[in-house]
Amino acid sequence: MVEFGIGEYLVENFALIFIVLSTNTYLRHDFGLKVVALNFGISIFCAILSMILEDTAHLPLVLGAIIIEIVRQRKLKINPKYVNMMLISVIIQIILISISGYISTTILMWANHFHSIKALSHVGGILVFQDITIDLFFTILLFIWFYRHRVWWRHSMNQIEDLGLSTRIFWMLVMIYGSIQTILIISDIQDITATIQAASIVIFMLIIILMSWQMQFFIKTYAAQQNIKDEGIRNQQLHDYLASIEQQYTELRQFKHDYQNIMLSMTELVKHDDQTELQEYLNELKNKKHLNESLSKVSISELDHLKNETLRGLIIQKFFEARKQKVELDLEIEQDDLLIEKQLVDIVRIMGVLLDNAIEKAEEMPDHKVSCALIKTDDTVEISVENSVTLPFNLQKIFERGYSSKGSNRGLGLANVKELVNQNTNFYLDTQLIQQKLRITLIITGEK
Repeated sequence: MVEFGIGEYLVENFALIFIVLSTNTYLRHDFGLKVVALNFGISIFCAILSMILEDTAHLPLVLGAIIIEIVRQRKLKINPKYVNMMLISVIIQIILISISGYISTTILMWANHFHSIKALSHVGGILVFQDITIDLFFTILLFIWFYRHRVWWRHSMNQIEDLGLSTRIFWMLVMIYGSIQTILIISDIQDITATIQAASIVIFMLIIILMSWQMQFFIKTYAAQQNIKDEGIRNQQLHDYLASIEQQYTELRQFKHDYQNIMLSMTELVKHDDQTELQEYLNELKNKKHLNESLSKVSISELDHLKNETLRGLIIQKFFEARKQKVELDLEIEQDDLLIEKQLVDIVRIMGVLLDNAIEKAEEMPDHKVSCALIKTDDTVEISVENSVTLPFNLQKIFERGYSSKGSNRGLGLANVKELVNQNTNFYLDTQLIQQKLRITLIITGEK
């Protein structure tokens, strides 16, 4: 075993922890000077702490990520999405630094004709510098790989979250992390050579790659099963939609028939110049609810103007969900042929959350109404969702993770919306509180 001085040990652990945090930042796509400064401070603290923890120096990062999510979501049962990213970052860096250490040790022993690893203690500073340099080289290659496959990575993360697999992934990563740490601790206790340790890590890395491939296959299979299930639900919703359209057509015919009879009756009254009876007849018409409500349910027919099957399916689903909750979903599409071509997955996710929140809040309000409007002008699309809220209403906090006006353990949906908007440079969010109406508008630029 190579013995380092305190300074060398602190520098190496600081650099490695900072690289772990930078990897986590890169995977989360959460850049900024404040984040870098925070990572720097955490790295200094953990490097000092590593004097006690030694091989488990990464453990505070994992525990810290879990505690942060518990505080953010205000409950013990959390969505481990960000904890998973920290675990992935830690596991990757443990493997990379183990490989880097073996390569660095081999190079220095060959260059200096050393026959014992302990002899490397005389060149500890060079060894630390070389370890960090090689690890940085591998990390940069990793960043380049993630950048080239960023669409796949983001899609995989979203798919895992949408399918509710985050918790399973979390426990799998915990087991992998625990296994690697066990190998490293036993290696130090038993004074196992760097060659055997590196071989163990490489074998373990191959097992991880195989597990990742199997997990990807499982996710695809599970997603396919969910798609079949969702297809059945969509078919039922389509059947309900067609039944609703047929009912609306019948109501329109009935309205037309009633309208013709009304006009004939009024014509006769006008001919006889019977003002008193005409006034009574008009007052009676005003009180006829079935005439006033005959056209109130036709807003769903606006969907014919929307040319995206995915968006149309989402709105149909939310329309019938709203109807089950006795909430009226009013839809307005100002363009005859509205087609959204880009970033449809994120748009569907955002719109789904906005409609879910609005419908749930509308259940509590006297009007039981949600309004949704899709407007396209030039290369800009605006999607607005509006519903009544209870005053006073805190407009500044609704996008904070864990905050909800609907009770505790809620409020994650709008926080995810804010995150998705921040990830897309052509997405903007406008929030307005007009009297007692909350209107949230997603603005998408660059749509031809």
